[in-house]
Amino acid sequence: KPNQTKPNQTKPNQIMEMVDMKLPSGDSDLCEEEVEGLVSYSDYFDNDNGRTGGGERFPYGSRSGSGSAFSPSSRSKISSSWRGPVSSKKVGRNKKCLVFIAILIISGALVSLTTTNDEGVKDLVENNNNFDSNDKSHLVDHGHANGHSDTPAVKLNDSIDHDDDDDEGGDEGNDDDADDATDDAADDETIVEADDDEDRDGSEEDDEKVTETDDGEDEANVDESQDKDNEKEQEESISASADAEVESKDVESESEEESEEANEDVDADAIGDKDVEADSDAEASADEDVDADEDAAAEAKKEKIIEQWGKWHFWDGDPDSRPKGDYMADFPNRDMPYDEISFSAWQADAVYVNHMLDSAAELVSRAKEAIYTEYGYGPKQDIERDALIARMDMFRLDLVDLEDPLVTEATVKTSLEQGGWTTRKSFQSLARRLLHAMMTNDTFTVVMGGHSAAAGHGNHFLQSYMMQFHKVLEPVFKRVGVKLITRNVAMGGMGTMQHSLGSKDIYGEEIDVIVWDSHMTEPDAASLDLFYRQALLGGNRKPVLWGGNFNLLRDLHLNADVDVMFPGSGMHGVKETEGLDQVQTLPFATQYLKCGINDKELCTDVNNKFRATCWIDRDDVTPTTRQQPRPGGQASWHPGFRHHQLVGRSMAMVILDAMQDAIDTWSEITIVEGHPLNDEYWHMSDVYSNIAAKVSLLDATVGACNTLKDKMPERICTTPMNGRTEFAPRANPHKTSLTSLLKPSTDGYIPESTETMLYQGPDVPNPMLMIPEGQIDVEAIVVNRRRKLSGELDLFKPLNPIELKQSLWQQNDNKNDSSTFSTRNQQLLRRRDLGEIRMGKGWVVDKKIGDCDGTSTGICGREPSNPCLLYGHMDHRGGIIGDALSGWLVFELPKIENGLIIAKFDTWHLARESKATVGWTEVNDGEFDRSLKELAPPLPDDFIFDYAIDGKITSLNLDQFREMQTVAQRVVEIFTILDKPDMETKENVEVAFRLRNCGRGCVFKFTHMYWS
Repeated sequence: KPNQTKPNQTKPNQIMEMVDMKLPSGDSDLCEEEVEGLVSYSDYFDNDNGRTGGGERFPYGSRSGSGSAFSPSSRSKISSSWRGPVSSKKVGRNKKCLVFIAILIISGALVSLTTTNDEGVKDLVENNNNFDSNDKSHLVDHGHANGHSDTPAVKLNDSIDHDDDDDEGGDEGNDDDADDATDDAADDETIVEADDDEDRDGSEEDDEKVTETDDGEDEANVDESQDKDNEKEQEESISASADAEVESKDVESESEEESEEANEDVDADAIGDKDVEADSDAEASADEDVDADEDAAAEAKKEKIIEQWGKWHFWDGDPDSRPKGDYMADFPNRDMPYDEISFSAWQADAVYVNHMLDSAAELVSRAKEAIYTEYGYGPKQDIERDALIARMDMFRLDLVDLEDPLVTEATVKTSLEQGGWTTRKSFQSLARRLLHAMMTNDTFTVVMGGHSAAAGHGNHFLQSYMMQFHKVLEPVFKRVGVKLITRNVAMGGMGTMQHSLGSKDIYGEEIDVIVWDSHMTEPDAASLDLFYRQALLGGNRKPVLWGGNFNLLRDLHLNADVDVMFPGSGMHGVKETEGLDQVQTLPFATQYLKCGINDKELCTDVNNKFRATCWIDRDDVTPTTRQQPRPGGQASWHPGFRHHQLVGRSMAMVILDAMQDAIDTWSEITIVEGHPLNDEYWHMSDVYSNIAAKVSLLDATVGACNTLKDKMPERICTTPMNGRTEFAPRANPHKTSLTSLLKPSTDGYIPESTETMLYQGPDVPNPMLMIPEGQIDVEAIVVNRRRKLSGELDLFKPLNPIELKQSLWQQNDNKNDSSTFSTRNQQLLRRRDLGEIRMGKGWVVDKKIGDCDGTSTGICGREPSNPCLLYGHMDHRGGIIGDALSGWLVFELPKIENGLIIAKFDTWHLARESKATVGWTEVNDGEFDRSLKELAPPLPDDFIFDYAIDGKITSLNLDQFREMQTVAQRVVEIFTILDKPDMETKENVEVAFRLRNCGRGCVFKFTHMYWS
């Protein structure tokens, strides 16, 4: 915003006078726009702590803050080939101008150092010297299928090189090894190296970290001194309190002695009681001592991790100055225009943003280094040349060109055992989505649909790869103000079609990345294409597609600009297990994960492959059903917990790389253009609109979705669908429940589940989920942060309004559960006519109890009959069960816009499952009859299937019913009851079903309703 200047802003001519420099002849106007708005470097700091006050905003990338001005982590490198969104815009800065501005900046810093004693500026110079760029050496760009092209391969992260030999505190030897190793790898294996410098953590210790000098002396910065002063005050306060308590106890003791002397005839029983009390007090004191010891041990462990790995140290110094409320909520997709962002908003505060980006870059680097070390490839400075090359390969993400006909499924096969593959455009788009989430404090949602192996059967739910992915990344996202939501919506024995038809609701409306993993149960391309199409058509966001079919991904990428990726397993870098003795020398994460031909039985042994239990004894809960020693599902085709963890880590590395790219883009653009970041680098609305429009207009020859036209309406591939179900898990389970559509009878009756949970709240700590002592704990490393000072605000909790909004939404959703008689249903009763179709009383709700949303925090399925309460898995094929005695099953669909209604129900259930009609001989047990004319006589087979739309009944005999019924996939039976593209939009459409003339001999389970 060039025209927005501050009252005391230093003008360009003052800066030139300050450094005694003039522009080259003829270039006076060239840099006028760029220099306009820069302020004197010495004006950035106050005299106390090197920070600007009041959340002051500085245009044109002015950087300020204690020990962190000009962002040593990433602002000191300006990309020479503006990556990602940057590459699509000509920044319009002449090279001479950039050089001139850089000279002004450096000169201003030098002048400030000579005119002020501000320790923050001195720390800045030291930290800047210690800068070392982030390692992205495992990101590989292939121009062609085999990694070769007519032009040299381009680095994904080209940037200005830094001379590490001149850096104080750097590790030149390791950098040289990294460069040599990279050169060899590039020659031998067409590896393209990005900058392979030391991680940011080792060289950037802002605010409170101790920086190690060449002489081996430690200098604590200002913030750490403040921390120590506070700790000292706290210790003195505690000590004073302890002295006072001791003194008080001494007085009490003297008083008791005097009392005893005055009362020598003490009752013997009273003495005995006192002895008991004394014993009790001693036991309580011993318990307190144990707790104190445990707390001290935990604190010592944490401090050791911090000493080795570092910690988060950013916070908002002036939170009260920020705008209140969710000021981005009123804009579509939270795309708040640049000119609407307040000066006091954190997005416009250079001090805030630069410090946050510094800490975020360090955290990303720390997380990646922890993952490498967990698998035996770190710390980086401690590993040999060959190990460094293997490390680069383990999670290598290949960037492929899908427009190149030489790129095929076969040519990218190698990447599937590494970090997988994507395209340059898709990777940049992923980074943009992350940047958008950070700029708006939004959610970032990753959802997976798949089969039992993907669900993690045989392991605890929390051991599945999606939950392992979440475990590592959630603390990182939280630090940058983003709520990460990860859902594992895989189901045993099924594919994804049953959910794809209602993807918008069942998988969720706000998905950023959607993963498909159902190769064993869904091998056909058509079902997978439906999964893709509905994910792209239905939700508010148009997600990145991760995994599936190479040819389908290529088609969607080239014809509809869809962002695509394919995950890798990371197995390439895992060392083999070669015997019982050798395996103990391997990191815990790699043991029994990959075995040679002579040791396969070690890897397939269930005791090595799985690590799970069904119950841990606790004082407050006793299972009513005998618990199994281990979960079921530990089959040969189900991966074990280490495999799931590795896949989760591999996927996490891709997201971390993209997040680093987003951080770099934010840094590099704002150093030139100022804060807040301009719309064109992070807004998503146009991206979503473009994809949605192109997907809806795809030709029938593109992909395989249209081959489903014999099973369902062809327009299912281009029309967004809504859905409700009792299958679990699913997004927003209370809102998306099939029972939420039920229309109550005249007396308010609706079927409901009566089962309750055995216990509430979190489970006790499970050793099967814990990292063994002495092994790398990635989560513990990324969670660490600096200790908050008294009165200091934790930035990310109050700053993220989404979490509060979702919490309120969840509370409202709970009110819509089928177990309560909602306000909506009461309103329906008031306008119901007794002559209309009424809800029957012979239907039974089969559902998974709890909050079964597929996330790590969902508490689900603790029914008393559960023989493995700690298993944690949520997949369940629920529904509403009934027979010919059950009466009408009545739903109300909120809005029909495209004239399309499809029901899914199972026709093969047993009489014992229809529990509500046991002992009945009449419909609804004779309680009421419909006031309708007599129906036509049944056909000889006696079966009649009735369905009604807004009271208009259609009756089908068995042959007609079979003709309309479609078995679209194994155990997926669907029934299209309305397909009228020209139908006018209508709200509150009543849909009802009934079985006749078969008593309890025909039992159906209605599981899904889909409509558009």
